[in-house]
Amino acid sequence: MNAWSLRGRASGVACENDLSFGRGFENVIRSLGEPGFGEYLLAEINSVVSVDFFSVYQLSKRSLPSMFLSSSRDGADVSVDCFRSYQSKLYAQDHTFDSARKLLACGGPAMTYTHQSQFAPAHRDAIYRRHGILDRLSIVSENNDEGVFAANLYRFEKHHTFNANDVDRVGDFAGPMVACIEKHIAISRHPLHFTASGDVALSERLGQSYPRLTKRELMVCQRLLLGRTYDGIAADLGLSLATVKTYRARAFDKLGINFKSQLFAIASGLLQP
Repeated sequence: MNAWSLRGRASGVACENDLSFGRGFENVIRSLGEPGFGEYLLAEINSVVSVDFFSVYQLSKRSLPSMFLSSSRDGADVSVDCFRSYQSKLYAQDHTFDSARKLLACGGPAMTYTHQSQFAPAHRDAIYRRHGILDRLSIVSENNDEGVFAANLYRFEKHHTFNANDVDRVGDFAGPMVACIEKHIAISRHPLHFTASGDVALSERLGQSYPRLTKRELMVCQRLLLGRTYDGIAADLGLSLATVKTYRARAFDKLGINFKSQLFAIASGLLQP
């Protein structure tokens, strides 16, 4: 496993040989917060370096990891299936991001490379060999107090491994890539994406998928997804602020999560409790 600090390159200024990067970047910017963002971003990445699919994870020592984004260049996207295996049992023994995490203290994102042979046997068999994945190149960045984001780029076994030139090219656009991903996630969390017209459907979907949640817990989760504050939820439901926070804590405990961002991931169908 190898890891590099991208300090000094976080601005993402491309080198002379990477002038092709950016020609279609206006599509990436226009699609921020939209369902097609991942496809546009993957297409732009492939204008510079060949990548079969990518995914964006949030990693935290205090809770289960969550996946916010994925896209595949050809065929079915195996990211969700891979992530379910990862989240269910493999993440606790995954140390492939440790070196990159240590480098984050230097400022800016870091990057790490891992070949399938370097994963623990259970991890390698359940994800990499099962889906024919050859290797992974990850850009890792801090996400305030919620842990770190890892933007993971993958190649299948039918292609060559990432080489030194690929690593340099990815490093050159790591800054704008991370910035766009973070902005996309922030925009996607905006309450306009969970409009009032979808209140009932959203509540029903959560209730059907997670029957352990009580009616009050569902109502609190629904309003959190709509961007309401705890004070606003308390006023809306005629409850005290402490009671709202109690319902929120109970709901999150049943869902196996700690952060509101993970609730958005559940509502998007990318995180299993």
